[in-house]
Amino acid sequence: MAVLEENSSLAAFKGPKVNSTPLPSFTSKTQILDWAATKGTITSIAALDDPKSIVLQLGQDPKALPFCFPEAQKDMGVTLEWQPRTQTPVQGCRLEGVTGHKEAYVLRILSGSVAGPRTVTVTVKLSCTSGDAVLILQGPPYVSWLIDTNHNMQIWTTGEYSVKIFPENNIKGFVLPDTPEGLIGEARKLNASIVTFVEIPLASDVSLTVSSCGGALQTSPAPVVTTPPKDTCSPELLMSLIQPKCGNDVMTLALNKKLVQTLQCTITGLAFWDSSCQAKDQDDHFVLSSTYSSCGMKVTHHVISNEVIISLPSGLPPLRKKVQCIDMDSLSFQLGLYLSPHFLQASNTIELGQQGFVQVSMSPLTSEVTVQLDSCHLDLGPEGDMVELIQSRAAKGSCVSLLSPSPEGDPRFSFLLRVYMVPTPAAGTLSCNLALQPSTLSQEVYKTVSMRLNIVSPDLSGKGLVLPSVLGITFGAFLIGALLTAALWYIYSHTRAPSKREPVVAVAAPASSESSSTNHSIGSTQSTPCSTSSMA
Repeated sequence: MAVLEENSSLAAFKGPKVNSTPLPSFTSKTQILDWAATKGTITSIAALDDPKSIVLQLGQDPKALPFCFPEAQKDMGVTLEWQPRTQTPVQGCRLEGVTGHKEAYVLRILSGSVAGPRTVTVTVKLSCTSGDAVLILQGPPYVSWLIDTNHNMQIWTTGEYSVKIFPENNIKGFVLPDTPEGLIGEARKLNASIVTFVEIPLASDVSLTVSSCGGALQTSPAPVVTTPPKDTCSPELLMSLIQPKCGNDVMTLALNKKLVQTLQCTITGLAFWDSSCQAKDQDDHFVLSSTYSSCGMKVTHHVISNEVIISLPSGLPPLRKKVQCIDMDSLSFQLGLYLSPHFLQASNTIELGQQGFVQVSMSPLTSEVTVQLDSCHLDLGPEGDMVELIQSRAAKGSCVSLLSPSPEGDPRFSFLLRVYMVPTPAAGTLSCNLALQPSTLSQEVYKTVSMRLNIVSPDLSGKGLVLPSVLGITFGAFLIGALLTAALWYIYSHTRAPSKREPVVAVAAPASSESSSTNHSIGSTQSTPCSTSSMA
């Protein structure tokens, strides 16, 4: 190898021994080229501005021409790589009106003289261990990016990019503006409040270093790498978070920021069909709200409709979703208890052992909303059990029956009230969870209605014995039988002759099988869908 150098005192060599030749004193580039042409064919020329390091990949080019015309900003490919001594100037600004604390790092690579496939390696080193960051890389369409970073951040690039830890996975980028103003506008859309901007010529390796959060960004065209992105945002899951609520003449939609971030999604705007109605940033939520009379609301008697538009970063079409909600203020719901299957006269009192018939009424009647029984239960108070009547829209047990709806479509069911408790509960609360579904939407809304029930013991006149009486008679019969058996044994054992005494076995039969079984049941506990009991 031969090296030509102007000042041998400034040159240091590493590796194999080389031959060096001092250069004559030249006053112009033309003199250098003319002198070099006398030594052989010129394959490449480069003029560098204060380089820190230079890497030359030497080799004979079989297609080299006998002449050479230097070009400004010529892409030398792998033949010449160099690192400037001075750092590239960095521009920064703080965006007004942005409430977030996200920082955006924008790198713009200028086009080279020759358009050809090129991979730029970007290395990002952030000393901050927390906080949100955005990396925006913009370059010619033929440039792809290889990114390495020590920090989790969002990535927006032109062309394609891959992450160093997964270099084989190429991710398609976006169409980004090619002006500094446009790129800063993209940072604003990503809710960045601090923007650092760097613009450099086409390079192979770029290193971005941030020494402190909110500090200046230092950059130099040389080493590599940047951020592991997770482009896994699911539009379906994102749209499922759009759940409006209506009340007090206002439709409100609250979008949880943490859930959006968990889905790896980035939104730049949230609005109703009328784009002037934008969401507000309130702590951990984006809140979008409007009265029924503005923002393009469509109002019928009981259903309010609109369209929600989610704006995404540049290059992605917005997401749209038709939303509806029920105006709960315009509807009322009531539980009615009836003591006959004819549903003629409502009551709030039911006797033990009596069958009750329940109907859910909605007022006013409307075909816009369908009502279904999702679940029902009877709460017998703190000392009683919770009796499940309906679960998952199905009857719970054999003592509960789902009935055909009323002619107006009101849901109905019946249940048999059997309670074995001492003391007997005097009241209970019947509660039902209703599923309300608008006729033009599959999304359901839930509403809970309740009513107070008085529970009384049945009248004993002309109706035979009830449980307390049966228990008293059974216990009395058992006690009399035991005393009588003991008396007979005492008389027998004291009146027979001493020499003829023989063992006597006395068997005392229970008063009745009913008495025996009833006696054994005293103090037991059992619960069924239509009956419940507790310790006496």
